[in-house]
Amino acid sequence: MSAASPETLSNAEIAREIRSLQSRAFERYEDAALQAEADPGRAELIYAKAERDTAPWIARASALNDERVARYRRRARRWRNAALATAVVGA
Repeated sequence: MSAASPETLSNAEIAREIRSLQSRAFERYEDAALQAEADPGRAELIYAKAERDTAPWIARASALNDERVARYRRRARRWRNAALATAVVGA
């Protein structure tokens, strides 16, 4: 996992890091589910610990996704402006 700012990462790096974070979080929750199944009396504590463990990963993935969405919106705005300019010139 990279500690770089989302703004400095390429689109491919953002996608790769989000996949990695999701994978780690899913593995952690799967592990918690197996532990809870083995010890139902402690299930609530096990799931709470899994949530605490994954919270930083989820926050990072959310920040990366926010940057990805912002990039797509900027790109869409540029394409819309280009289409409008082409339409005005063509008219």
